[in-house]
Amino acid sequence: MAEVAITDKSANKKTVERIGDAKWLEIELFGEGLRTGIGEDDFIFQRGVVTYPLPSQGIFVTTINELSRIYHRPDKPSICVGSLSQASTLPVHLLTDELLGKHFAVLGTTGSGKSCSVTVLLKAILDIAPKGHIILLDPHNEYGRAFSNNAEMIDPTTLNLPHWLLNFEESIELFVGKTEHAATSQTNILKEAILAARRKFGTLGISKESITVDTPVPYKLSDLLSDVRSKKPTAAAAAAPYDKIIGKIEALQADKRFSFLIRPDSDVADGLAGIIGNYLRIPVADKPLSIIDLSGVPSDVVDVVVSVLCRMIFDFAIWSPRPVKVPILLVCEEAHRYAPRSDEAAFQPTKQALSRIAKEGRKYGVSLGLVSQRPSELDETILSQCNTLIALRMSNEQDQHFVKRALPDGVRSLVDVLPTLRAQEALIVGEGTTVPVRVKFSDLPEDQRPHSADVPFACLWEKESTNEDYVTEVIRRWRQQERPATEDVSFPSKILPEIDNTEVSATDNQSLAD
Repeated sequence: MAEVAITDKSANKKTVERIGDAKWLEIELFGEGLRTGIGEDDFIFQRGVVTYPLPSQGIFVTTINELSRIYHRPDKPSICVGSLSQASTLPVHLLTDELLGKHFAVLGTTGSGKSCSVTVLLKAILDIAPKGHIILLDPHNEYGRAFSNNAEMIDPTTLNLPHWLLNFEESIELFVGKTEHAATSQTNILKEAILAARRKFGTLGISKESITVDTPVPYKLSDLLSDVRSKKPTAAAAAAPYDKIIGKIEALQADKRFSFLIRPDSDVADGLAGIIGNYLRIPVADKPLSIIDLSGVPSDVVDVVVSVLCRMIFDFAIWSPRPVKVPILLVCEEAHRYAPRSDEAAFQPTKQALSRIAKEGRKYGVSLGLVSQRPSELDETILSQCNTLIALRMSNEQDQHFVKRALPDGVRSLVDVLPTLRAQEALIVGEGTTVPVRVKFSDLPEDQRPHSADVPFACLWEKESTNEDYVTEVIRRWRQQERPATEDVSFPSKILPEIDNTEVSATDNQSLAD
């Protein structure tokens, strides 16, 4: 119900009348148009407001022609990721340098189209930057099919992260274990042994005195074990810490699952240049994207693997000459696993490596893309460094409140639309877009979509599809630690009601209220 004041000139009095069908509108001002002519569409839109509207001025619904001016393609490098939700004929462009140079985050609940949206985003970047350098951490083996033609696929069978690449903190995690962090004696023993082994191996151009426990110089595990055994005391009680380290390393050497990490002496060589070149795609060799499939990495060392990769990327950038010649984008799927809010749930070296990239990466040409289905479990400090937020459907109230705190004050009310977004529809705010925008990401061909985690129960349960041989084969792979190949299988689409998809003409002066 609204009240309108009416002036009675004859009596010089004001009376108040009620208008029953009036509606209240709460308006937030994002930007303004600078007139360039006398026509309605003759203006240039800019973010921020200098001239504010006065009371009693009229409010009009935006037309499609005006929307086309507001969301026109910018004159800076940009990528097209989809169309405006309220006007499917209008493309939406994101500013490439602002999106990558100041980090971004893709947030959305399971089933919101998060993986497809990330794929659309990366494909759009690669379309304009075929010589890019992108690393995607893929914990569920989803993205291989989507980028099969221009990606270097790296799984546990081809992963090459030798033990000597680990710094001291990561080595403690591997050779001592989480439950033994309080054992100062073990860490001291390990520190001296690693340092001695590195200096014994040495490398050209580096004096042995300048090698530290963290210097990425190769060393042989046999030299490490030899140093530990040589210093082991004869008393049983004093020898216990030495025996634990020896036993842990020997157990890792015997475990086939860790073959990508625990390298035999015969394979130890100074191959750091080749390792970095392969992961960072230097040279690109028509494959600007490295997809690191972490789904087969043992759970007790996956944090170590991610820590080594993140730290290696950042260290390479720090020691690279200026100006930056090789900008790098690191996309971290399931980011809440590696950078959780709780320090107790985190492997600190991994969280610290991501935090350094988030806080300092922009100076060294390292961009961070966080992807998460549980933003409320993400470290708030790291997420706050992402100056472009791409928020898909989010039904969890705790996640909504967390995202709301991460948004600028002027757009926080937009969080209310998150539970109502369609699949692959997102709210984008921040430096990557001229004005906050509700976008429908472009559709992908079936053969370029990430492998969905959604299992078609109804279709698969209609008839018998397996037998005893299937169980036997799975058990064989399980015992042999042999990854099965992913098959491309198409299932019948869901039956949906027909929808009138008549597009709005650009010349139609129909109002387009969102």
